[in-house]
Amino acid sequence: MKNYKGLRTFLLLMVLVGATKLQAQFIVEGFETMPMDSGQVLNGDRGERDILLHPKGPFVSHMPVLWDTSFGGYWAAGWAVSRKLDGSTGASDYAKHLYCAKPGHGSEKNTLGKYDGKAYAIGMNGSFIISEAFESSGILGFKIANTTFAYNSMKSGDAFAKKFGGASGNDADSFVLKISAFHKGQLLFSKRVVLADFRFSDNSKDYILDSWAIVDLSWPQKEVGPRDSFVFDLMSSDNGQFGMNTPGFFAIDEVIAAHWEGVKSVNKIAAKAYPNPADEKVVVETAGKMSTLRAIDALGEVVYETHDCVGQLHELNTKSWLSGVYQVSVTTQNGIEYTTIVKR
Repeated sequence: MKNYKGLRTFLLLMVLVGATKLQAQFIVEGFETMPMDSGQVLNGDRGERDILLHPKGPFVSHMPVLWDTSFGGYWAAGWAVSRKLDGSTGASDYAKHLYCAKPGHGSEKNTLGKYDGKAYAIGMNGSFIISEAFESSGILGFKIANTTFAYNSMKSGDAFAKKFGGASGNDADSFVLKISAFHKGQLLFSKRVVLADFRFSDNSKDYILDSWAIVDLSWPQKEVGPRDSFVFDLMSSDNGQFGMNTPGFFAIDEVIAAHWEGVKSVNKIAAKAYPNPADEKVVVETAGKMSTLRAIDALGEVVYETHDCVGQLHELNTKSWLSGVYQVSVTTQNGIEYTTIVKR
C-alpha cells in the first residue's frame, strides 16, 4: 500500500482541535455499540430510518437510512451500519462485499496496537449527515476506507466498471469523495478525499486505498464553527451513459466530534411517509398527534415548516422540491418523530 498523501494521524488531529478556540471535551467514537436487530447489517429493512450520533449531547446528528420496499426491498439511499468483516480480493461481488470495508475490520485498535474493530458505517453516493442544533462545533473528522466491493471493482474491473489504469496501466483514473460542509444552507468549505489515484506519471505510485485513513474536517483557517450538515459526493473517472460506473460506496469509522457522547441508538421512528419515494405529494403519518412539522434538505435548509398541522396525518406538496433526500421532524404529543422522504 502506497503512502496516502495528505493524511494525518489522529494524534495530530487532536492537537489541531486542542489548538482551536473551542475549549470543549471531545472523544473519538465508533459504531461498536450500535444495537443490531439481527444479522450483521443495519440498513433499514426492519424499519430503521435514522442512525443517531451523540443523542445525549447538546446536539444530535442524523445519518438517514432509506429502505425501498419496491422489487422485494433494497437499500436505496443514505447509510448502513455493518459488522460484515471481509476484505478479500478477487471478483467484484455486490452480494458478498457491498457492506464490507476493504481493511477487513473496523478502525479501532486494542492496547497492543492491533486492529480489533468489528463495526463501521457504509455510505452511499449522495448520503449526508444533518445536525439538529448549531451551538456546538459538530463533527471534526473520521476515518475512511474503500468498501471491498468498490476496491475489487477498481482493482480488476467487472461487468459494469473498468479496471483502473486500463490494460496498459497508463489510464489516468481516480476515485474521489467530495465532502461539503454547510451551515444554514451556506457552503462553508469542501474537502476532497482521494480513494484511488492512477494519475501519476510513474505507475508505481498508483494506488487504491486499502486501509483506514484520516479525514480532517476542521476549518481550513483552523477555526471551529457550526456545521449543521455534511454532504458526501463520489466522483470517478469511469463514467457511462447512466453516470458513474465505479460502485458508489465508501466506509467510515471513529467519528470525532466536540461534546460527543457516543453512537448508542437508532431512531426506530413511528413516523411514516408514503408514497416514498415521492413525486408530487407525500403523506406523513405519526403515532402521536402533531403540532409542528419541518422538512430539511441535504444542505441543511428548511424547505417546509408548519405549526398548524393537526391530527396524525399531514400532506406535503413536493412537486417543486428538487430530487434528493429530505429529513422530516414532527413534534407530537409523544415527542419528536422523524422520517426520511426521497423526492424522485
